[in-house]
Parts: sequence; structure tokens; C-alpha cells
Amino acid sequence: MPKSVFLSYVYQDKSSRDYVARWFASEHLGPERVMITESEDLRQQGERAIENHLKPLIRGAAAVLCIIGQNTHNSSWVEYELDVATSLNKLIVLARLPGTSGAAPPRYHHLSIVPLDPSTLRKLI
Repeated sequence: MPKSVFLSYVYQDKSSRDYVARWFASEHLGPERVMITESEDLRQQGERAIENHLKPLIRGAAAVLCIIGQNTHNSSWVEYELDVATSLNKLIVLARLPGTSGAAPPRYHHLSIVPLDPSTLRKLI
């Protein structure tokens, strides 16, 4: 059975999300690993609709991989995704986007941040 990993990121890091998606597709992160992430833009429908969309995706994942870029620490949605993951006892892996120095959301500063590269992530997820 595939191991699904929810990918959390801020929109400005979308190109990195696409890069990580290719790692999953080419099995650079290991066989039987699949990436899941938000699939719809629900901003017009309000916060509750977004929460109702995200929570089941995270619940169905074995782990959450969060891309840490320059402004991740300012994202209330990334923080929400990590809060849900924590409440569901999911493995959380924070991975730094190369060339950035931003932090994790405030409640997650205690977690280590690893490099965003396939060999490191393969060992963790």
C-alpha cells in the first residue's frame, strides 16, 4: 500500500512544490510514496471551506512534509496544516528550500529543519 505524504507550503514556493512532486513521481523519495496536497482554490468560499478541504487530506496522510521558505513562518495556513498534523499525531518533516533563511511557523520552531533534497527526505518519510 502506498505511503501518502501531505505537502505543506506557501503559495510563493509553488515551483518548489512542483519540483518535489516530480521527486515523488520518479520514486526519488522511495517506492510506494505518493504526494497529496490541496487540490482546489477555495478562498472564495471562506476559511471553513478551506479547513474542511485540508483536514481530511492530512488525516489520510502518513506524514506531513513542510517546505520551509523565506516566508513560511508568516503563513497561518501552513501553521493550521501543522496544527492538524500534530493533533492527529502525524510525522512532521520540515525541509528548507535552498537559498532561504526563513523559519517554521512560531509553534514549530522546536522542530529541526532538514535540507530539501531527495536523499535526506527519503530517509525521513
